[in-house]
Amino acid sequence: MKIELYNEILSTINGFKRINIECIEVLEQKFPKVKHGTLNSIFSSEVQKWTKSKFAKAQDSANEIYNKYKQSIQSGAVPGVIMRLADEYELPYSLTAKIILTKHVVEGQGDANNDNHTMQLVKKQLRNTTLINDKQLAYEVFLCTTFDDQYSPTSEIIRMSLGQQYEIKLYKQMEKCGIVFRTEEYMRKFGFDKTPDVKLEIPIVVDGFIIHWIESKARFADSEIHQDYLKNQYISYWNRFGPGLIIYWFGYLDDLTDSDEKRFIIRDRLPTNILKLNK
Repeated sequence: MKIELYNEILSTINGFKRINIECIEVLEQKFPKVKHGTLNSIFSSEVQKWTKSKFAKAQDSANEIYNKYKQSIQSGAVPGVIMRLADEYELPYSLTAKIILTKHVVEGQGDANNDNHTMQLVKKQLRNTTLINDKQLAYEVFLCTTFDDQYSPTSEIIRMSLGQQYEIKLYKQMEKCGIVFRTEEYMRKFGFDKTPDVKLEIPIVVDGFIIHWIESKARFADSEIHQDYLKNQYISYWNRFGPGLIIYWFGYLDDLTDSDEKRFIIRDRLPTNILKLNK
């Protein structure tokens, strides 16, 4: 994707006072030639950045938000209290629910408060609201995690599932091409801690580039995302296994790599012009 188009998409997203699902509809109308998966991936990344930027504000307002929640419940407010507070403070639903739930747990523990225990308990209760001992709060948190499709336990599961689906898609395509490979799960059984999604038993060649491994990413990659993966994953793969192929299934910025890059090549699908090497 050209940087100019990418910046235009970002400008549209950032034009919303509150980043929510309605933004996707606007993006699809404004950029009809860009695939839904690509727009959704860019949108999701921006939501993550937006949420992180709001975290400090959320912590500063935690006591105020919790007190307002309790006052609303005591006054008999209709369900959706936490979501309305999230709108008021311009915070993600799930993050606001986490703040209130944390305060509730700490309040219930009294002098026995333990930060690590509290964090673990809150995490479990966010994932399973039936564990929350306050029925009204349980329902409020449930609403938040249900309607927050970008920053909630449910959205994390969806992203993991999407990643697994594209890994399986890659496996099937490689099997169809007759490429012999080992999966990440197989490699870890033999003690490898950091492994790519696919380690080739016999290298392949794409556009004159020899490939020893393939990494599948079910997302769009901008420079920040790519550099983060480069630092935490790709360099390690290159050091251990040699050059490889990175697939960003929902696209990437055109200028992520230059012609002098010798460690890997980037594509948005499994190439069809594969040359297989003999043993």
